[in-house]
Amino acid sequence: MRFPRPRCKREINRSPFKGSSCSKGSTVEWGAAIENLKSKIKNGKRDSALAKTVALSCRILAKLGLFKETTGHVSARSRDRRTMMIRGRGRAESGLIYTRPNNIVLSDFEGAPLERRSGLKTPNEACIHGELYKARPEIGGVVHAHPPTIVLTSMAGIELRPIFGGYDPQGMRLAVNGIPIYESSLTLHTVEQVHEMLKAMGDSDVCVLRGHGIVVVGATLEEATVRAIKLDHLAQMNLQAATLGQVPSISQQDIDGFLGRRRAKGRSVEPLWRYYGEWEKRN
Repeated sequence: MRFPRPRCKREINRSPFKGSSCSKGSTVEWGAAIENLKSKIKNGKRDSALAKTVALSCRILAKLGLFKETTGHVSARSRDRRTMMIRGRGRAESGLIYTRPNNIVLSDFEGAPLERRSGLKTPNEACIHGELYKARPEIGGVVHAHPPTIVLTSMAGIELRPIFGGYDPQGMRLAVNGIPIYESSLTLHTVEQVHEMLKAMGDSDVCVLRGHGIVVVGATLEEATVRAIKLDHLAQMNLQAATLGQVPSISQQDIDGFLGRRRAKGRSVEPLWRYYGEWEKRN
């Protein structure tokens, strides 16, 4: 593989591949960067099964209305734990609802592609994913989506409260645990911006980006996907409740009762993931 000669000192921190997305402030020695990239390319392997999972997550969330046209992205940490599979952007894309495995790009955590995929690069906000994977080793999947319900509730100042219980305990728990809000509506193109968002997010698995969308994480991409759906539904219910007037939250007694229960051993998101996978095939 040929690597182009550096054109100027300012470019020594860029990947030799076009499409490295997130801005960084530090510089590195060009030779070291080349050797590092060669090593990543040699060791990085495209996981076809994982690419299918990322593509399916994109289609499910798009069909549910959490994505708008071509904006938003999903990723999964690769098995090597040092790279990620992320939905690509560029002239070859057709929107999230039509995402296929060949639209998924193998990338390092800096947003630099580790394979050539014609007409595709990593998203400009790839640093959201990369910085989360670096900061929180337990994370295996990241969703950044733009649900209209979140945009509306966040701009209208509608708090996402636990206004239901047994109807959807997972959604209720999100509200009870508290949902952090990142106040800027700007797209997150720099590591510095992402670090500010991470401060707001803390150790939560969800974060609302005011007037922008959501960032949701999980131990797996399947878990992050289902959690994003639950968060969107919580916002839908609270938005509808706001049009009815004073709809109360469930009682503190009920909240304590739910939180005091032991979660069923071995419970996972697999049944819901299968449900949405089958639903996506038929819709």
